[in-house]
Amino acid sequence: MKNIFCTNCNEKVNYSIRKNIIQKYKGQSVNIEENIATCDVCGKDIFVIDIENDNLKRLYAKYGELTGTITSEEVIKFREKYNLSQRELVSLLGWGKMTINRYERGALPSKSHSDILKDIITSEEKFKQKVTEAYESTRINEKNYNKITSYFQSSKKNMVKSLLESELKHDEDILNGFRKFEIERVENLISYIADKVDNLYKTSLNKYLWFIDFENFKENVRSITGLRYVKQQYGPVIEKKGYEEIINLLDDKFYKEETEDNYNNSITTKLKSKKNYDMSIYDQEEMDVIDAVIKRFKDISCSKISDESHKESGWIKNDTDNIISYDYAEELKMEF
Repeated sequence: MKNIFCTNCNEKVNYSIRKNIIQKYKGQSVNIEENIATCDVCGKDIFVIDIENDNLKRLYAKYGELTGTITSEEVIKFREKYNLSQRELVSLLGWGKMTINRYERGALPSKSHSDILKDIITSEEKFKQKVTEAYESTRINEKNYNKITSYFQSSKKNMVKSLLESELKHDEDILNGFRKFEIERVENLISYIADKVDNLYKTSLNKYLWFIDFENFKENVRSITGLRYVKQQYGPVIEKKGYEEIINLLDDKFYKEETEDNYNNSITTKLKSKKNYDMSIYDQEEMDVIDAVIKRFKDISCSKISDESHKESGWIKNDTDNIISYDYAEELKMEF
């Protein structure tokens, strides 16, 4: 190596590397090998910043591993996950403006800072608390607050979608109309139905979906949503009460309007469309079936739709809680 200034020789010299073992650091047995530059002329040690930085990174990494101190990689991944700049993160935490920069370059965090970072990295709830606290104390502005909280909402929806898929998705067979459950199709379909039907309730929603899926299977030999349905008292419903999870949690395309029925001491849930559905995901044959079922039922009551489902073989010939096979689609009596 050349062009390194040796303070002992008072000139630029070549240097070589010798090895040394750092056995202890802050009371921990680290046993880390470090590289030390030595002048080829006088044999004295020379300070080379890149070599020293590399030594420190390995030392801090080992110390962090032994003590559970947060690593630079964990901090970087956390910022990237929430699309935060270093400046935004230190503002949120109320720290000095270069603190995160130093940690990401390998500097060793204090125990208190390390503990705070570990808390918000491992617990989204604790991070939410920090974000709210930072906003209320004006350390972050409304734009940054909205940016972070929108991620929380998106994260929640993705988690819900994953859970719903694990609950409702099955291999293609006659019980789901030879289509795997697709959340996107169900969301957009419900929003579309809610836009076309003034009084869409949970009970009638199940019947709309069931008739749409079974009519499409009858006409086109495949379901539209990939949902499986079971027999219940008031007609066919989505298996495992999947409609409850869809209605309660997947609200991008529709929202709930709840009213209290004092006579029955119950809550009635009407679905209202947000009118942002995308029906281009369905082909024309599917749209013909969807529109035909909506046209047939939109002007009759929820109880009347339920009565109509009770006339169908799929409901009559099955026991309560049994899955209704799409084989029964061929026996549909309702004409659309």
